[in-house]
Amino acid sequence: MLKPQRRGLIIEDMTAKSKSRIAKSKYFQAAEIQAAVDYGIDVSMLVDNIHRSYSERIARHQIALNTAEKLKRARRL
Repeated sequence: MLKPQRRGLIIEDMTAKSKSRIAKSKYFQAAEIQAAVDYGIDVSMLVDNIHRSYSERIARHQIALNTAEKLKRARRL
């Protein structure tokens, strides 16, 4: 068994590695988002959606799906 002091060092080291991975991941995500914006994609809706809860996203998706189905049925008439 590791001594408590040693275990603390290991945990701190693991935390530092994890933080560095998260920072790198965020950097790559930011670069990809910037590439999408440069390409002409409006990412504002994606950003807004990130701040919504899962249930709110599902409800909004269901509304969109219902609307698409209504339009599909109206096209057949």
